[in-house]
Amino acid sequence: MNQPNLASLFLLALLATGCSSGPPYEALPIEDDAEQSSYVVVTDAKLRDLVRVGRPFVERVAATNQLRVAVPIRSIHDETIQILAQVSFLNASKQPIGDETNRQVKVLPPGSTVTHIAISKSAEAADWVMRLSWNR
Repeated sequence: MNQPNLASLFLLALLATGCSSGPPYEALPIEDDAEQSSYVVVTDAKLRDLVRVGRPFVERVAATNQLRVAVPIRSIHDETIQILAQVSFLNASKQPIGDETNRQVKVLPPGSTVTHIAISKSAEAADWVMRLSWNR
């Protein structure tokens, strides 16, 4: 019967402890977050499977220089669904400026498309992100 040698046991123990590191854990960066790379994010995997978004239309309001965003949202579900849409306006560095809309209910019958429109409170808004979630 072969007995493992001491060096093999030491190497095995070293590998096992190297693979399972304890706290503290490295934080994941915000820059890899969906809100940093996409204009529209969906907060639930099931909802993500049931809706599609179209190309956003973004413009400045002539008299006030506010940012106006219009996003088509389509249901591909076979039943009527209700969602909430909220837009956060950001500065040019994608940092929040405290300019967020209320969550608004959108009723989407099967196969229908609605356009969600949001307007910033101030001209400081340079960018935006829309969050879609279930209306529960």
